[in-house]
Amino acid sequence: MKKLIILFLFISINLNSQTNFPKDYFSNPLEIELILNGNFGESRPSHFHSGIDIKTQFKEGLNVFSSAEGYVSRISIKHGGFGKALYINHPNGYTTVYAHLKKFNKKIEDYIKKIQYNKKSYQIEHYLKKDVIRILKNENIGSSGNTGSSFGPHLHYETRLTKNQKAINPQLFGIDIKDSRRPIINSVFLYKLDSLNKISEPIKLKINKINDSIYQSEKVTANGTIGFGVNGFDRQDLANNKNGIYKYSTVYDNKKNIEFNFNSFFFEESIKIKTLIDYKYYIQNKSRIVKLFKDHGNNLSIYSNNKSGYINVENDISLYQITLTDLKGNKSTIKIPIIKGEIIKSPLKKVNSTVLNTSLNNKLDYNFEFENAEIKIAKNTFLKNVKLNIDTSIDSIKIINPEIAVFKNIKISFLNKEKRKGNYLALKDNNGNESFATAKLNSKNYFYHKTKSLGTYFIKNDSLLPVIELKNFKNNDWITNKNSIKIKILDKETGVKNYNVKINGKWMLFEYEYKRNELFYKFDSYFINKKKNLIEVSVEDMAGNKSQKNFIFYRN
Repeated sequence: MKKLIILFLFISINLNSQTNFPKDYFSNPLEIELILNGNFGESRPSHFHSGIDIKTQFKEGLNVFSSAEGYVSRISIKHGGFGKALYINHPNGYTTVYAHLKKFNKKIEDYIKKIQYNKKSYQIEHYLKKDVIRILKNENIGSSGNTGSSFGPHLHYETRLTKNQKAINPQLFGIDIKDSRRPIINSVFLYKLDSLNKISEPIKLKINKINDSIYQSEKVTANGTIGFGVNGFDRQDLANNKNGIYKYSTVYDNKKNIEFNFNSFFFEESIKIKTLIDYKYYIQNKSRIVKLFKDHGNNLSIYSNNKSGYINVENDISLYQITLTDLKGNKSTIKIPIIKGEIIKSPLKKVNSTVLNTSLNNKLDYNFEFENAEIKIAKNTFLKNVKLNIDTSIDSIKIINPEIAVFKNIKISFLNKEKRKGNYLALKDNNGNESFATAKLNSKNYFYHKTKSLGTYFIKNDSLLPVIELKNFKNNDWITNKNSIKIKILDKETGVKNYNVKINGKWMLFEYEYKRNELFYKFDSYFINKKKNLIEVSVEDMAGNKSQKNFIFYRN
């Protein structure tokens, strides 16, 4: 009995530790009223959003402050992704993350710049020991920006558990966002599960808004095992942009069914977003249906109970309810009356007409060998049995089924038959969009590529050299009054792979902002001034084409 009591107490304490977050420990990272451009956990193309995106008044340069005391544990600087990002570990066992920064404060800038010059690299992934850079609560750690894969000025802010880097919703720590608006329900869908556990195409239901919080669906005629999906969004008070929903809960005939929320998730499970949404519908319509039932391979940690989400229609008349809730407790509910009988509505029409010639058992490994190509597909790549169109020709490989999600890398090898400079492997997706895949060749002259993207792979040639041009002065200009150098670099085919800039024979730290096709250098203590100065700029594109240009500037 004592063992059972102790176990119960342990479980209770453990559960509480996951839900009772300190509400007054972290302060706001900005000194303005917080308005969100993105919620924690909302759906992105291939992952859950791991923080909140805070608007910065449509501009860069706002002061960013540490939410609590601690130490800098990681500094990351990338061309894409988070751009300039700072990670601070705190004594309470959490880490805060500040991303897309324009710059760090002076002590952090001086520290990381020394490492960049030593490594001769703008891009840095650097981890620090505990007492290297101490940070005070509300210390100015830098300024907001638009670096990395950011397409508008904002601050991406995260809270994580330090021990395992589990992402936690920052709003659970008392980061306050004004919100008195209820979530909006756009549409609701019905799914039928057959005797072989195959899920039907979605059936869209007609809905009406009864009042501010209640929606009503048309009567549904169904029997056997069915499930539902919903499309909706949330808005906060001070902005009209559409953000993600915090909590989904369902009730069937007054009994709780499936329920999940976005309190937290592990980064490694983020790819499983493809099991939470109707991935086929998303590919076809660029709109997300969140499935209120667990599909194949869905073992996400976001669920509050072990329900499957499916319901069995047994009563002549029953009622299914979906409630969407935000973090402030604002709710919207849709009521769906169900009458037992044969489903009379038709599923949405299937758009794809691809001929699928190959069936794959998801529990097996596959190695397809062709005269000029090889395709390796490991077991559990798709989480369920699938059909693909797999074929090759002299100049292409087809691995096509735009409606299925890929969860493991597929390995592709394709012979580079014509050994031309600038050859690379390209991908054409189902919509005809082309993109660079790889220019890497193995010892046997095969392009080798790991990918989760299906489509047609083919060899293409890039013969265009990268462009290099001065932006804020002309060759042989005097630039004594300028505090920076700006250079345009651009590759119109495959994109820039790397660049290198020297001034008077010394490597200099030029930042690359790919969204502006710009290299940028602000004169610093590493610059040794001469009256006449030589800039040497070299740029290589993804296909191996290289450009090199020299310029002269004068400076007192």
